Amino acid sequence: MKKMWFYTKKIRYLIVVILFAVWITFIDQTNLRFKANLKGDIEYLKSKIETYKEEIRKNEKYYKDLTTNPDAKERLAREEYYMHRDNEDVLLLLIVPRNNSF
Repeated sequence: MKKMWFYTKKIRYLIVVILFAVWITFIDQTNLRFKANLKGDIEYLKSKIETYKEEIRKNEKYYKDLTTNPDAKERLAREEYYMHRDNEDVLLLLIVPRNNSF
């Protein structure tokens, strides 16, 4: 027993470091897996930010085109709201895919 205590006393700092590493890696509330998940979430959110910034740029360009170009207003009215001139008719074709699961 005295021999075991002697060796334990010799390597107590190593034991403390190993216990600390195990605690930080697996047991602590903010362990390595949790931090890795957070890092993945941050990367995902950064990509979403870039996507939204690109969409904002596109919409600003579209808005500028609508405010300066009268043909763009007419195109918007025809495509989005199905408006037409007095002397023309608008035909909407609805294409429904066939479902052959019967």
